Amino acid sequence: MKTHTISVIRCIGMAGLVLAFGIFASRPATAQTQNSVSFGHADLAHHADDQQPSATGPNSALPVITPELRADMLVAHGQYQDAIDAYNKIRPQTPALFNKIGVAYQHLGMDDDAIGYYTLAAKLAPRFAAAYNNLGTVYFHENDNKRAQRLYKKSIHLDEKTAPFWSNLGAAYLAQRQYSDGAEAYERAFNLNPDIFQDLALNGIHQYESPEELAKVYLTFAEIYAHAGMKAQAIDYLRKALLEGLRDTQQLQQDQQLATLHGTPEFDQLLASQHKQ
Repeated sequence: MKTHTISVIRCIGMAGLVLAFGIFASRPATAQTQNSVSFGHADLAHHADDQQPSATGPNSALPVITPELRADMLVAHGQYQDAIDAYNKIRPQTPALFNKIGVAYQHLGMDDDAIGYYTLAAKLAPRFAAAYNNLGTVYFHENDNKRAQRLYKKSIHLDEKTAPFWSNLGAAYLAQRQYSDGAEAYERAFNLNPDIFQDLALNGIHQYESPEELAKVYLTFAEIYAHAGMKAQAIDYLRKALLEGLRDTQQLQQDQQLATLHGTPEFDQLLASQHKQ
């Protein structure tokens, strides 16, 4: 697909935490590229024996709050050191727990400790995809983009159906100015989760180096949605691109990735509003 010159995506904010198998969190609130840290998602299903799932009593539909779930709740409420202490008291210690401890340390900005626990989780469970992905986010934050790419690819090799892994790889490619590869990785993420871009937006999204760069990223998202036939979302991101300063309406009319929008009332109205400015 057509790509655009995009500088490294920067973001502020936290991704939402969900106390279930699919728990994802980004780095603390520092200016950096959006990368999702995973509490496990599909990879936890591969290590169900490592988990301590919520149990149910024989006469109750309410879940029993296990020590691990209680620690997860501490993470969700931003009490990371308390969560670490709680995780460390759980027996037996498992790769899934070490991965969660790594996430908590990463939230505290203690990268060396996070690396240690992610590495330990991966060593004990070599097919634990989340541990490689999370380790990649630490190195990405430290601008070691090549190592981050290798780790993201490892996580994808083990679990190619988790959208944030592809999204993280896309960000690492863009950081290396591998724009075509980055766009393809983002499209793979979108194909797995069509809401991936909204998820990023709802979680504080992006602080870019310039409005022009943000406009280019929004245009890329619009193209992916348009190519998928999701016209409303494509128009929404196209509008955002124009609001950020995209002015080449002739380019938009000739952009084949936006072909499904050409001639629609929404598209024509959007371009007409630009001509009036």
